Amino acid sequence: MKKALATPQILLTALIVTIAGQSVAADTYNTGNGVLTVAQIAVGDTLYSNVRATIGQVISVGTASSDTYSKYVAATNRLTIPSVTIGTTTYYTVVVSLTNVLSVGSTCAGLTACLSDSGTTTSSTLYSAPATFESIVKTSYQPSGLTSATTFVSRNRYLISDAQTATSSSNYLSIGSTYSATTGYAVESSTIPSASTYSTYLNKLVHVVPDSYGYYRLESHLHPNNAIDFDATDSNALKFRNSFGKVSKYYGYLTFAYDSSTKLLQAKKRYSYNTTSATSNNTTTYTGTWTEDSSFSTTAQNYYVAYTGGIYKLVASSASATKFYLFDSPLDLGVPSFMNPKAISYVSNGAAPFVSKTTVAATEGTSGSIYRQVNSTYRPQVLTAGADATTKTNAESMLETIKTTVESSGETLRYSITVYKTFRNSLLATKLVSDSISDGTPGQNLVPYVYFTNEKDTTTGKYHPFMIIVSYGNQASPNGLIDVPHPPGDGSGGYASSKVTRFSNLENYVIAIPMKDYGQVSVVTENVLSKSLWSDVANTSLSKDVYTYASTADNGILFNGAVMFPAFNNTLVPSHLFGELSPSGCHVGQGGGGPHCHMDSYQSGMGLSLYNDADYVGKTHPPLIGFGYDGIALFGRYRITTDSSLLGYSTALDSFGAHNHDAIGYHYHAHWVENYTSSAGTYSMPVLMKGAYIGKIGSIPYFGANSNFSNNKYLGGTVP
Repeated sequence: MKKALATPQILLTALIVTIAGQSVAADTYNTGNGVLTVAQIAVGDTLYSNVRATIGQVISVGTASSDTYSKYVAATNRLTIPSVTIGTTTYYTVVVSLTNVLSVGSTCAGLTACLSDSGTTTSSTLYSAPATFESIVKTSYQPSGLTSATTFVSRNRYLISDAQTATSSSNYLSIGSTYSATTGYAVESSTIPSASTYSTYLNKLVHVVPDSYGYYRLESHLHPNNAIDFDATDSNALKFRNSFGKVSKYYGYLTFAYDSSTKLLQAKKRYSYNTTSATSNNTTTYTGTWTEDSSFSTTAQNYYVAYTGGIYKLVASSASATKFYLFDSPLDLGVPSFMNPKAISYVSNGAAPFVSKTTVAATEGTSGSIYRQVNSTYRPQVLTAGADATTKTNAESMLETIKTTVESSGETLRYSITVYKTFRNSLLATKLVSDSISDGTPGQNLVPYVYFTNEKDTTTGKYHPFMIIVSYGNQASPNGLIDVPHPPGDGSGGYASSKVTRFSNLENYVIAIPMKDYGQVSVVTENVLSKSLWSDVANTSLSKDVYTYASTADNGILFNGAVMFPAFNNTLVPSHLFGELSPSGCHVGQGGGGPHCHMDSYQSGMGLSLYNDADYVGKTHPPLIGFGYDGIALFGRYRITTDSSLLGYSTALDSFGAHNHDAIGYHYHAHWVENYTSSAGTYSMPVLMKGAYIGKIGSIPYFGANSNFSNNKYLGGTVP
C-alpha cells in the first residue's frame, strides 16, 4: 500500500541513523506530526524505506559539524535541527531505539523508490528466534489459583505445602538452586510471592512415580534425574540426589506413602542406585540398577517427614511429623492429547541403558576437538564456546565476506545474512537449565560453536558457504522422556521384553547447513536419496511423497540444538500415533543418544513449549525455529485467525509445507495437517518438517555422506 509522506520540515542530503547500536547510512529524512521518518536505511545487506519512529522516542541527536542544534525536548515533543543548505554534506546522528520504530517499508533500490513506498516490516520483527528456556522461566506467571488434591496419582505432579490453604506465606517443598555433582540438590522450602514466575512453580513441582509396592518416588520435575533420598550422616535430612544419570558418587532414593487422613508423609522403601559400564567402538554404555536397600529397615524405614527450622528430615515419631497438603500442578506438563491422539497406554518396560559419546572437555576450548581441527581461517569464530562478543564479531565479518564473494561470482545466498545471524545467536544462547541429561551439567552450553565457512570447489570454481553447527543435541528444558507412553524399544527383541528409551545423553553433532541458493524441486524425486523411509520399508504399493521419501535419520536442526526427524517413523506411520513422543514432540531412538523431534509441540496459551505465544508479540512473521539440512529455514506455524495480519498468512503452503512471500525466500512452516489417513487411521498431525527436502541437494557437497574434518574441507578443517 502506497501512502504519502508527511510534509518535510527539514531535508538533508545525508544522515547517519544509529539503530540498536549499529550506525547505518540514510539518504534523507523528514519530521512532521511528531514523527521522524528516514527515507532510506541500509541495515547489514538490506535496504529499508520509510523507517518511522515517534519523535518522543528519539534518544539523542548529535552532529559531526560545528552547526548548533537543540536536542529533543520532551515537554514540547519537538526535535529541532538547524537549517542547512540543500546539497551540502552535513551529517547528523539520530539515535532511535529499534523497539520503538513504528514501521519500515520494503527493501528498495534507490531513494526515489523509497520515497514512494511504505510498509510495516523490520528485520528484527521478521526474523526472530523464540526465547530461550533460560529466559522463559524468569518471565511472569500467575495462575488463577491452586487446586487441592487428596492423594498421589501415579506420574502426576504436585506442590507439597505445610499449610492447608495456599497463601503467599505457605512453605512449599522445593529443590534448591545450587547443583553439586556429588551431593545433589538441597530439599528446601520456599514461598510463592505475588510477583511469581514460571521458575517459582517449576522448582516446587514434584513428580510422583510408583514402585512395585504402590509407594511413590518423589522426583523433581525441573531436574528429573534427581529424587528425594535421606542422609543418615546429616540428621536424616532429605536431599534430592541423582539416581538416573552418570554420577561421581552413588546414592539412591526413597519411596513414600501419603495418608490422606493424617496428611503425613512416611518413608517406606529405599532403593540403592548403581551402574555398570561397557565400552564398544569408543562409546561407553551405562546400565543402571536400582536395588531395594535392606539396611533401610534398621535406619529410618517408616519414619515420617518433618519440616522444622527450615529443614526437611525424617523423624521416628508421628507426633513430631509435619502435616503436608497436596496441590495439583497449575501447569499441565504431561504429554498433550495431540501428541498421543490414540491414547496409547503407558508401558511398564524397564529403562534401556544410556550411553556416553562425548564430553565438554573433549569438545570445547583450545584443547578441544573443534578448535584443534578447524583451520586458521575459521578459528577466530571458535575462540570461545557459547555466546561471546569477539566470536560474534568474527562470525559476522565472515558472513559479510561470504556474501560479497558469492555475489561477485553471480550467485546468491538463500536468505538475508540477518537470518543466519539470528539463528546463530539463538543456538549459542542455549544453556541447559534442567538436570535431565544423563551426562549433562546444568548451565552448560548445548551448542558450543556456530561458525561460517566459504570454501571453493576447485573443479567448478564455485564457492559453497556453510553454517557449521556443533551441538550436543538436547533441549534446555526437562525432556519429558519419563512421561512418554510407549517409547522406542532398545531393539533387543520383541517389544514386550525390550528395555525402552527413557534417558538421553550428550550427542556430538557437527552439522553443515548450506547457505547458497541451490533452488527448489517441484517433486520429491528430483532429489536423489540413496536411502529413504520408502526404500527401508520396501513397500512398492506406497508412493514416494513428502512423507515417505524422506531421510531415515535427522533432516534438520531446531534453534535449541535438538535435531529433527521426519514426521513418519520407520514403519511409515505418523510418530505421534504410536504414543512414542514426549510433550516436546521428541524421543530417544534405539541405541540411545540425544532426543530427536518428530512433531511440533506448540500449544496455544502454553508458555513452556518449544516456542510460545510470547514469541509472536510485536512480530510481523512467525518465529524462526529451525533449518532443514537442505538449507531451507523453518518458521513456526501461523495460528489460525490470530496471525491473519502477519506476512505470508494468506500465501498457501505447498505440498512440502513451504512457501515464498515478501522476498524472504522459500521457507518451511510448522503447521497442522488435518485428517491425514495412514495405515494407523485418520488423524491430524502437528508437523515440523513433513520429511522430504524441497531444497535441491544434488549440488551440495557431501550431502548425506559420511564426512569429517579430515576429508571434508567445507567443515573448515585442514584437509590434505
